[in-house]
Amino acid sequence: MRLYIVRHGIAFPHGTPGMAEDERPLTKEGIKKMEEAAKGLAAIDCIPEAVLSSPLPRARQTAEIVLQAVGKQIPLIFVDALAPAGNRQDVYREIRKRQNSQSLMLVGHQPSLGEIAGDIAWGSPEHFVELKKGGACALDIEAVAPSPRGSLVWLLTPSTLRSLVE
Repeated sequence: MRLYIVRHGIAFPHGTPGMAEDERPLTKEGIKKMEEAAKGLAAIDCIPEAVLSSPLPRARQTAEIVLQAVGKQIPLIFVDALAPAGNRQDVYREIRKRQNSQSLMLVGHQPSLGEIAGDIAWGSPEHFVELKKGGACALDIEAVAPSPRGSLVWLLTPSTLRSLVE
């Protein structure tokens, strides 16, 4: 299985007056840059069978932008475990539920996404992958149980993704 991991785009900063932490959406710049990065994902055929996303607005918006760029009807499933306070083992359960899929995409937040990528590729969340806002990586999963194991295929910054369609 190919697992794509995408960090949400640029959101309003922590501590923005009148905005709860869990309600921060993407900024106008974040939307624009994520639309361009999503076109880059589509250009390299990052077309998952399903997208599992954190339910927080900034991740939800990012997932919707990616799905729009891909231009296909792909299920968008909100997974509480992908929110910042989520549990990695719950994310792995969601992956195992879809173990017959050819490809999945996770959309969420750092540091948890980087820890998931590091755990899958190198056997430890301490060896995390640094994903920039709007950046992505791909892993080939060789085994899903007891925990997913595989290898890192690529890691792309948002600027690299955007340059794929210039």
